[in-house]
Amino acid sequence: MKSGKWFAVISCILLLAATPSAANAADLSIGGSVWYAWWEESLKDRDDPSIDPSLLYGPVVAIGFSPKWSLTAVFLYGMYDMEMSPGNSESIRRYDSDTALNYSINRYVKLFGGVKVMGYDWADGSHYGVGPALGVGLTLPLSDSVFLLGNLSGLYGFGRERHDASMGGGSSAAREAGFNSTLSLAYYIESASTTITLGGRCQWFTIDYDDNSGEFSRATLMFYGITFSAVYSFEL
Repeated sequence: MKSGKWFAVISCILLLAATPSAANAADLSIGGSVWYAWWEESLKDRDDPSIDPSLLYGPVVAIGFSPKWSLTAVFLYGMYDMEMSPGNSESIRRYDSDTALNYSINRYVKLFGGVKVMGYDWADGSHYGVGPALGVGLTLPLSDSVFLLGNLSGLYGFGRERHDASMGGGSSAAREAGFNSTLSLAYYIESASTTITLGGRCQWFTIDYDDNSGEFSRATLMFYGITFSAVYSFEL
């Protein structure tokens, strides 16, 4: 099953499981998010590529179906330019998605778990990974409308990298492990029922390939940069 279908199926399952009955009110939030991110990659058996920073963007959806439980889904997509050697560059399409079930212990601390799908593809191949993620989130009220938000999560995924005949062909199963962290300020505009968030995000993980059919046996990737989102909330 392709990675895009994984995300759609998992999101639908979680949304169906979490949808409240007609007798219970629910809060729905919809909006958009952007992430201007740098991509640094270290390859064990090969020279590291040079990658220009780029913008990832996409939708945000959240549904709160009880005082303590909520479901969130974020999908980001963007294009990068990678230079493997002088004069040898190509465009890479990257996507990153998170679907999580959140439990609020109190107004300051929440726990969350869900599914992460991430990957990228280029002219001669593709890579994707799917796996569980668990984390903790902190909210610190600075005033009635301004909040400091922090999230830290760990992930472990299973994926596959494929190469076309021009790169020797074949594919390799892969295992991915890493973490994702964010720190941001959120401002709630009560008159517009909208939350504006600005901050930073860092994502780091390693990819270990299960065989030698690829061009290298291990890769370490780090994405970091500035995030911005605007989300409108209303009651169903």
